[in-house]
Amino acid sequence: MKLYELKKGSKIYCECSDESTFLIFDHIDGMYSFCTTENGNIAHLHSSTELEPFNDGYRIVEEP
Repeated sequence: MKLYELKKGSKIYCECSDESTFLIFDHIDGMYSFCTTENGNIAHLHSSTELEPFNDGYRIVEEP
């Protein structure tokens, strides 16, 4: 699944530089997304980031 296919409010689990453990997806803005971390900071992931289901949300698929 690609990031641009997510619904607003979806949770994306990842390690964030502000020590958050997930992002909340808001919307796509051109080639990037607008997300907020659980601590309220802003993050921009590429809109075609590959995701897989994980817990109550998704996580980024790691490249081999």
